[in-house]
Amino acid sequence: MQGRFEFKRLAKYPGMKPEDVAVWDRFIDTNPAFFDSVDYNYPLGEGVDVGEDEPETQRRGFQILTQKKVDVVGYRADGVTIVEVKPIADMRGLGQALSYSHLFALAHPEAVPLSRMVVAGEMERDLEAVYAAQGVLFEQA
Repeated sequence: MQGRFEFKRLAKYPGMKPEDVAVWDRFIDTNPAFFDSVDYNYPLGEGVDVGEDEPETQRRGFQILTQKKVDVVGYRADGVTIVEVKPIADMRGLGQALSYSHLFALAHPEAVPLSRMVVAGEMERDLEAVYAAQGVLFEQA
């Protein structure tokens, strides 16, 4: 699999909040060869179907709008990584990484190995062992 974007700094990352952009830029700067390519704001899950009474373009647009969105999907020759970017690695980031990797695996069973990672400026106290127990990598940026 290959992403739509090169793994390098961009002027704008689709769907990424300003506070996350600073973290992601630092990660790219310190790990310039971490991924071969990436996707941003990657839609997962079914989303909401507003019903057959609406025009197909509106139905599809709303479905995409209401799907879950993972911050980054990173691609390397040796596998795919689901990445959540946060100022602080907390329980929310852990849950998102776990949930998004499950949804990604359902949509792309061929994507093996599939790993999970949270990139953050720091980790919330007491969570290092929890992340490790759940198999979610933490990368400080």
